[in-house]
Amino acid sequence: MKKTDRGRMPRALPLGDILEQYLTERGLGERLHKYRAFSCWKQAVGPQVAAQTQPLRIRDGILEVRVAHPVWMQQLQLLKPRILARLAEHLGPDAIRDLYLRQGRVEAPASGAQSAAPSWKTIRLNAEDEQRIAAALAAVVDAELRRQMERVMRRQLQLEKARRAAQSSAPDSSAS
Repeated sequence: MKKTDRGRMPRALPLGDILEQYLTERGLGERLHKYRAFSCWKQAVGPQVAAQTQPLRIRDGILEVRVAHPVWMQQLQLLKPRILARLAEHLGPDAIRDLYLRQGRVEAPASGAQSAAPSWKTIRLNAEDEQRIAAALAAVVDAELRRQMERVMRRQLQLEKARRAAQSSAPDSSAS
């Protein structure tokens, strides 16, 4: 084979960079930037909320989010300022101005794999926790009611322990 005089080829660019440049040249760069909200949604809201929600579209700076259950809608309504602040950290201050929450069926992630059980479900209660639950429910006569209350109290203690563990392992974000 004969060598050509074409010179050395420049280093290949990542496809994402090429696509971003192409869209920016056609005036769609700002839209692309806003739609990054879809990819950073799980980071902004956390895995528990992300499993119950699905960003749908962005219109006039308002991110429309499908929410699986009315209770989650209420929770997200309360968390809206915090979520908007986290989205602003990822996308800039003017990318998403508001959230519009809509109840509906949330589709499973495209990966197809079922996510593992939440970490709080794997936490085991110690003997002291078991004694506190037993003492609190000692006066409950109805066996079914006692069983249901014990289940709720166990879950609550597991959640509290998981939150404390997460807070102690997370870097201090309160110092801003």
